[in-house]
This record gives sequence, C-alpha cells and structure tokens, in this order.
Amino acid sequence: MDPALIDLAHEVRDLASSPEHTARRELWTALHALRPPRPLVHYAMYNHVWEREIADTRQFAHRSGLARTIETQLRARLWKARHIPDDEPILPTVWLSMPHPPGDDRLWGVALPSARTDPLGAYKPIPPIRERGDLAILHAPPYQELPDEARKLRDEAEELTGGLLPIKLHTDEIHYGPFEWVVRMRGMDNLLLDVVDDPGLVHDLMRIATDGVVAYHLAREAAGAVEAEASWSIHMLWDEYEGSGNRLKDCWAYVHAQSAASLSPRMYAEFIQPYNAEVAALFGKVYYHGCEDLSAKCRVIKGLPHLRLFHVGPWTPVEPVVECFGDSVALEVHSHPTNVLFAWTPEQTYDDLCMRHRAAHGVPHVLKLCDVETVGGNAARLATWAAMAREVVEDSRSSSAVYEQGRL
Repeated sequence: MDPALIDLAHEVRDLASSPEHTARRELWTALHALRPPRPLVHYAMYNHVWEREIADTRQFAHRSGLARTIETQLRARLWKARHIPDDEPILPTVWLSMPHPPGDDRLWGVALPSARTDPLGAYKPIPPIRERGDLAILHAPPYQELPDEARKLRDEAEELTGGLLPIKLHTDEIHYGPFEWVVRMRGMDNLLLDVVDDPGLVHDLMRIATDGVVAYHLAREAAGAVEAEASWSIHMLWDEYEGSGNRLKDCWAYVHAQSAASLSPRMYAEFIQPYNAEVAALFGKVYYHGCEDLSAKCRVIKGLPHLRLFHVGPWTPVEPVVECFGDSVALEVHSHPTNVLFAWTPEQTYDDLCMRHRAAHGVPHVLKLCDVETVGGNAARLATWAAMAREVVEDSRSSSAVYEQGRL
C-alpha cells in the first residue's frame, strides 16, 4: 500500500459519499431524465491541462508510473471539487486503460498515421486510401485485450490504493463516430471532393467504418467488456441504468461527425446521419457532440435514435436549437472558452451567460465551459465563470418564483 495514495483515496471516497456530492449526482440523473429541478453548471476540466498548468507538482509524491497516474487523477478531482463552484460530482472510480495487443494496423488492417507540428499541436491524417482498390485492405476492427496484463494492472492499482476505490479499465478503442474514421482513412481534403465527384466511394467507406464500429461494440459486449460508467464522460457525468450495466443498452454513445462541419445539411443527411443512426441504435442514450454551428443540421440530427443530450457550442445560436428540440432533449449550452479566459471582461462573460441562459429558458439545459486546452495563467477565471453561471441560474430561478407568486 502507498501511504500518499491511501490518504488521497480516503479523501475522495469520503467526499464522493457526502450529502453534497450525492445531491449533485441526483441533479445529473434528473437532467438526463429531462426533469432537472434547475439548470446545471459545469466546467469540464482536462486533467492534462490541470497537471501541466495549474497543479503544484512539487506536492506530488510520485514522479512517474502507475502511482503517478493514479495520484494525478485523485488530486485533480479533489482540486476541482474544492476550487470550482459547479455541479460536478466527485466520483471514486480510478480509471485505467485496458492493455491491448500492439500494432498500428491491428484495428482496421492498415496504419492510420498523422503528421503533427508538435506533440501538442494540430495534426493532419496521412490517408492510406488513395483509390477504390485500396478498400480491399480494410477489415472490421476486432475487440482484443491482454487479460494477464489487465489483471496485473488492476491488482497493482488495488494494492496501491488499499482497495479503497473501485479500479476499472477503459476498453473502447473505437468510439462512436464512423465519419471520423473515414477522415483518417481518406483525408478530409479528398472527401470534400469525393462527396461531389465520387459519392459512391464515400458511401462505401462509411459502410465499412459503420459496420466496423457496430461489430466492434457488439464484440466488446459479448466479451463482458462493456461498463455503463465507462460510457459517461466530461459531458454525461452521472446517470442511472436499469440493466446490469454490462450491456450496450445501459450505456451512452458519444455520437459525432465534427470533421463534416463543411458539409451542407443535405450532404450531412446523405453521408453522415444514416450511419450515425445505426451506431446510436445500439445504445440506451445518445449525446451528440459538434463544436461547429449545428443550428441548421440539428433538424437532421434530431432523428438519431435515443438522442438525449445535444451540444450547443459557442458558434451555435441557441434559439434555433430550442425551436428544433423543445424540451425533448437536454441542451449543453457552451460559453466560448477563449473569450472567457483571454478576451472578455467579467461583465462580458456575465452578459453572454445571461443571453445563452435566457435563450434556453424553459428547456432542460446545462451551462457549460469546456475545451480549455490552456489557461494561460488565468486559472482564477475558471472559478469566476462557474460562480457567475451559478448566479445567473439562481437569479433566473428567483425571478421566476417572484413572477409565479405575483401571478398567483
């Protein structure tokens, strides 16, 4: 047992079981059931940004290895729970990656390399599919794991934390967006021409990718490697499920096709939506993610099976989305992270929160700050944003209550 990790595990476990964080979990359950008692507030923190720019790593007991991975997870959760006044519940599970066999071509039959300017910079796929004949080299991705290595990893983590916290392994290597795999295979610059010059090739690629994603998740379920909690993310923080938790129907799918931002709604309806719908149909609930303007495409995306949470990014006006969905889904209404951290005054941030919150009034929604890849020395603004968002929510609730009392 590791004394430093034992102490952190006790803190996380105690806080997770506290009345405050139990109530926060209930808020998220209610949101996903489309019956929240109030709008929620959430800053989604990336642990790598916190560790690189915010944490005082001199306080860490471990420099590397599994112990450092676990320590980072636990310290990040505790820091956020203590410093950011939002509605995220602290959860006790330690998450590690399932060991899989090596090989860049193991999943799809061909390596899918990318060119990067630097390890933290933008990347561009180097597409291996140059002509139709190259499709023959592709195959459906198999679900594979290394059980002995997985058992050793879990045992070591349990020993380090004294068995105080659940240790679980992320098993999914494929995710839920067939089009993003097609982009890796063919390249977006090629695809922008293909949708006009050779639409059949795009459909063939989408069929291969979709069949592969579906087969992979069914194989993962058959192997007992599905875990409902693993399907939650920085967007779906907590939920309840009716089954065992080991079925796809117990899980969320994070459906997306963000690289298709340049496609028109009509092209999206032809080349993306039918295939995403096949993936979505496997799962109990669906979150749709897209940072681009989705105000026109949302009427197409509305047809996804089991859609329950929809991303309204900073570039998407809220009103058309509310008009499209009404209260049939919950909305994730985002502030612009760059403006919040680097451009806006506090007054501008507050005004933007008020505007977006008013636009979503009457439908289940969460005010969100996400996709923060650097705080640039402005970490205090994260707490300020969360406090402002809570104030906006509380002020609107008070105003509504006063209005209702006056009307009665």
